Amino acid sequence: MKDALLAVAVAAGLGLGVATASAEPTGTFRYAEQVKLITMDPQQQSGSGVPYLRPVYESLFERGPDGVPVPLLATGYEVDGLDVTITLREGVAFSNGEAFNAEVAVANINRGVALAIIEGLKTVESAEAVDEFTLRIKLKEPDPAIIDSLCHTGGMMLAPAAIADPALDRNPIGTGPYVYDREASREGEVRVYTPNPTYWDKDKIGLARYEVWELPDDTARLNALKTGQIDAGNWLANPQSAIIDRTPGLKLVRGSGGLNYHVIISDREGTVVPAFADLDVRQAMAHAIDREAFGKAIQFGLAEKSFQPYGKDDWAYDPALEGVYEYDLDKAREYMAKSTFPEGFSFDMPSIPIYQSRLEALAGFFNEIGIRMNIVPQEPGTLARVSRTTSYPATNLVWQTNTDPKFLALRYIYENAAYNPFKTAPSDELLALAEEGLQPVDPAVRAPIYRKMASRLAEEAFLIFVTNTPILFGVSDRTADNETVVYRFGEDSINLRGLKAND
Repeated sequence: MKDALLAVAVAAGLGLGVATASAEPTGTFRYAEQVKLITMDPQQQSGSGVPYLRPVYESLFERGPDGVPVPLLATGYEVDGLDVTITLREGVAFSNGEAFNAEVAVANINRGVALAIIEGLKTVESAEAVDEFTLRIKLKEPDPAIIDSLCHTGGMMLAPAAIADPALDRNPIGTGPYVYDREASREGEVRVYTPNPTYWDKDKIGLARYEVWELPDDTARLNALKTGQIDAGNWLANPQSAIIDRTPGLKLVRGSGGLNYHVIISDREGTVVPAFADLDVRQAMAHAIDREAFGKAIQFGLAEKSFQPYGKDDWAYDPALEGVYEYDLDKAREYMAKSTFPEGFSFDMPSIPIYQSRLEALAGFFNEIGIRMNIVPQEPGTLARVSRTTSYPATNLVWQTNTDPKFLALRYIYENAAYNPFKTAPSDELLALAEEGLQPVDPAVRAPIYRKMASRLAEEAFLIFVTNTPILFGVSDRTADNETVVYRFGEDSINLRGLKAND
C-alpha cells in the first residue's frame, strides 16, 4: 500500500505562522514552562519540556492546524509496506553552518533508534540514505502513524557536531529559527534564544529574542503572567488556571487535544507489591476514585471524567465505556473484601510538585478501601524518567488524547514498552489487538480495533484513567490579541515561525 504526500503540501505546512516578518526581527516574547529543563537533547527527552527544544530544533514534519502532518524539513514522503521514503528540503544548514542532508537525517534517526527512548521510533528498524536529499526508513512492522511520530522529537534534527558533543544536553545545534544563547541564559531560571543567522526561511523570524522561563511553581508562574514578566505559559487544570480564567487582563486558552491523567500499575505481576497482581484489587482502586469530585476540587471544573485513553472527539473513542468504573465505594469495598488482601496494603507513588494535590486526593480515595499510598516527591521534570524504572510499583502520568492509539502498546502493553519496567508479558488478546491495529491505515478501519483494546484495558485495570483536561495556556490580553501567536496542534508550545512580539 502506498501513501504519498505531495510536495505542494509544503505551502500549508509553512503557513502555520500567519504573519509576514519585518525586515529586521524586533522585540522579545517570553514563555513560561511548568517543568524544569532536563536536557536539550531531543533524542534523550522522555517527558515534558518540548518548549525548550522548539526554538532550536525543527522536525521533518509538523502537524497542521487540523492535526494532519505536513512537511517542514521534509518535502514529501511515500509509504510502501515497511519502507518509508522521505524527500528532504535542499539548501538548509544548521546554525553552525553544517549542511542538512540525507546522511545527517539518517544519523539522527539511527541514533534515536539506538537510544531507544523516543516511543515514536520503536517501530523503526533503521534508516539509510538513498541519495543526497532522500532517505529511506525501514520499519520493523507496519506503522500507520510513523509520519506523525516524525512531527515531534522523533523527527527533530541535530547537527553532526551536536551529536558528537558530550555536553549536548546544554549545547543544542539545530536548523530552527533561533539559537540558544548560553551566555545570556541563567541555569534554572531562563533560557534565551536569538535569531539563527543561517536560517533557511528568514522571513519567518519575527523576534530579536525569545525566552523560556523555568517556573515550575504554579503561583510564581501566575504572578509572572500578572506582572508582565511573561507573555504566555502552560498550565495544568489547577487553582491558578481557574484564576487566570476569571482575571481581567488575562485569558485562559484551551488548546487543541487534551491530557488524560491516569494511574499506571507497573508491577502488575506483584513482584514488589503482591496485591497489584490481584485483579480484584485493581478494580477496587478504579471504583474508589470519585472522578467528578476530583475534577471539581482538584482540577477546578476544567476536567471531565475519563474511563478510557481517548477523548470524546477522537476517532477511537468508545461511548460504551463511559462509566465502566464509575465511583462506587460499596463496590470497591466488595472487590477488596473478596481479594487476597482484604485488610489492605501500602505502596509508594512518585510525585512531582504540580501533581502533588492530585496524588493527595487519590491517596484519600484509596485510603477509604484500606490502601495506603505513600507519596514520594521527585524533582520536577523527572517523573517520566523514573516511571520507566522499577523504583516504584505504580506511577501517574498524562497521555495526550489525540496521540495515535498505537502508542498504547508502545507505552504500556508490549513487554518492552516504555512504561512497563517490570517487563510484564501482555495478555494474548491485547497483543493481538496491538498487532492488528497496525495493519490498516484508515482510521475508520482501525477504530473498532482500538475500541476493543480500550475495553480489554478496562477489564485488566492496570491503567486507571481519571480525567481529561484540555491543553491550557495562560496568556495576557496582548498575547491573546497577537495574531502571530499560533499554538501547536496537541502541544503545550507556540509555533515560533512567524511569531512576533506583542504590540
